[in-house]
Amino acid sequence: MAFLTGLVVTVGWLAVFIVLKDWNIVISLLVLGGTAFCCWRIAMRGNFSTGLMLAQLVHMAYAIVYCLLCDVPEPGIPRTTHLYLLTIALVGYINYQRRHTRVQMALIVACLLSFMVFSSADLVFPFANPLPHPWRPTISMANAILATVILCGGILAMHADFSRRSEKIRAIQHALYNNEFVLFYQPLLNAAGQINGAEALLRWQIPGKGMVPPSEFIPDAQLAGLMPAIGDWVIVSAFRELAQWQNNPATAHLTLSINITVDHLMKPDFVANLLRQAEATQVSPSRVKLELTESVFATDIETVVAKMHALAAAGFRFSLDDFGTGFSSLSYLRRLPLVQIKIDRSFISGATEGPKGAVIAMNIARMGLELKLEVLAEGIETAEQWSVMQGFGCTAFQGFYFSRPLSISDFRTFTSQNRAAVASA
Repeated sequence: MAFLTGLVVTVGWLAVFIVLKDWNIVISLLVLGGTAFCCWRIAMRGNFSTGLMLAQLVHMAYAIVYCLLCDVPEPGIPRTTHLYLLTIALVGYINYQRRHTRVQMALIVACLLSFMVFSSADLVFPFANPLPHPWRPTISMANAILATVILCGGILAMHADFSRRSEKIRAIQHALYNNEFVLFYQPLLNAAGQINGAEALLRWQIPGKGMVPPSEFIPDAQLAGLMPAIGDWVIVSAFRELAQWQNNPATAHLTLSINITVDHLMKPDFVANLLRQAEATQVSPSRVKLELTESVFATDIETVVAKMHALAAAGFRFSLDDFGTGFSSLSYLRRLPLVQIKIDRSFISGATEGPKGAVIAMNIARMGLELKLEVLAEGIETAEQWSVMQGFGCTAFQGFYFSRPLSISDFRTFTSQNRAAVASA
């Protein structure tokens, strides 16, 4: 929407200045439009936030230069182009809600500071080349109207987004209190193809509407601060299921991996809650694997390390998920009581796409093995990927090649079939 609005405004003013035969501004608008198109292409290739920030930077620079060169205030005719800086700042704020970055915040601040400077000072320089006087009142009024309309549109869009998020948050709270969440289980297998565990994956089953994947509600739940409550529900449900598994010979040996978010881990009673659940269900902590992502290293690392060691002393095991996608974890590997790293699926697919991808995946696996950690390859989708990652030393595997996440009844069926297949092999 932001790109479309910018395009409409640019094309509109392009037509105006073609009629006025002001070719310098026409050329500058064509350059602006071409640059904005490049930003749009970047956004459409999966880098939406980056593309939008580049577009903001370009439009902000153009507005500032235009204010200094062409939109020079005169008696009775105020400068108005700087009003667009408010709309650019608003677009930046909306983008900041999607992805919190310092660059985006800096752009917002720059837009607001520039707006304040132009609003409080005339800033008329000798090098300015103001527009012809007869057109100035009309152009100034048009700028004021357009900037106000765009600003109102942005506010309405924010209100609609806020209302949508509020409604979804209320629905998530309702789901939590009315037991609409369910756990699915994706099998984890060893090099021989024998199932030795599962990863518990959260799903939202809306009555009458079907299953909702976590990508559609987890971000909203995190923004609303609901993940600790949802995480507590996951832990209770997972321990309850593990207690049933230990009474069945086909599942008594299985471990269960549980994903832990940063805000859940940082709860003061997190450690006590896990210990209490293990005692209440009589489940051995060694059968529980807590999966953390590298985002935990962006918080209070000393508290994280202390909690991990306290749980490890009780028998819980830790796995580092999506390993290799960041670098912050490397300096902490020697301090953390990890037993496993999970190589991110992007490296698994790259391992069979070319020699460079294979070298990267091989060295990630080798690093884990030399650190005496179990190395799990996640996202296995083909027999070739399985074979290659086995050759690199991985001893645990997960992916659609073996099974998609399963309901508990289907998981039990899969476990029985896998046990029979391994026994007859």
